[in-house]
Amino acid sequence: MKVTYIASSNTATNGDALGSSGQDVRLFKLFVGLPTDGSTVTAYSITNPVNGATTNIAFKLTQPTAAAGKDWVREVNFGPQGLPLNEGGNIIIDGTNNVTAMWDLADNSQS
Repeated sequence: MKVTYIASSNTATNGDALGSSGQDVRLFKLFVGLPTDGSTVTAYSITNPVNGATTNIAFKLTQPTAAAGKDWVREVNFGPQGLPLNEGGNIIIDGTNNVTAMWDLADNSQS
């Protein structure tokens, strides 16, 4: 199991790739250590998406705001087979969320 930690917004660098281009990965869990109002965490099925891209999105979490009751999400579990991300996958966050991603290279025999 591999772990990637993203401390703060990485929109200026178009995110953090999880694997290398051409390597499929599986995202198993996301932990949000410091959720912030209205911030987003987006997982892409591509190694290098452009910030704000609306294609190749595999998962997107938008944290609520105070008006919505602040029922923040602190953990997302994609189950034992994980969320498949093609071409290395990438995570872009737009706030100081302290996101930790648990992932590994895909064993596509699980599909």
